[in-house]
Amino acid sequence: MFKQIDKKLQLATCVAAVMVVLSFQETAIGAGSTNTNNDAPVNSAFEKLDANHDGKLNIEEVAPDKDLTENFVKVDANQDGAIQIDEFNSYKSANEQKQIVAFLDDSALTAKIKAELVKDNGIKGLNISVETHKGEVILSGFVENNTQIRRAIDIATSIQGVQSVKNGLLIKG
Repeated sequence: MFKQIDKKLQLATCVAAVMVVLSFQETAIGAGSTNTNNDAPVNSAFEKLDANHDGKLNIEEVAPDKDLTENFVKVDANQDGAIQIDEFNSYKSANEQKQIVAFLDDSALTAKIKAELVKDNGIKGLNISVETHKGEVILSGFVENNTQIRRAIDIATSIQGVQSVKNGLLIKG
């Protein structure tokens, strides 16, 4: 039984690694560049925001992107009051990498919790679904009694990195 769990965890790890590689390739390909006169960005996301087509973004132009608006001063690395395409790409790339890391962290938490649930003699995985987002875990499904609910919650909260556990488990019957 533990060999099956190990194989599933290895498969999940491989899938996550492939997703990371593909995401980084997409980021590198989609990062865009400028043409030889450095005035016309090729990056379509940047171009969509660059309303006046001057090759830089001012605070009014980034207004549709809430995250970019909130971080304008931070993104404007050279502090010239405008975001250049290289500043834009650096920020967006770093942001995407943070999202990937967060996704992988959540996936790892989910895998650890599921593995512990399967190993537990009182639960043995039963029909418990585990979902994780930003360290917040939601347990759902059906169990036999309150003891199993408490045990599933205890297992989930014992995993390092879990911020909170929401119980959606129901007793069969």
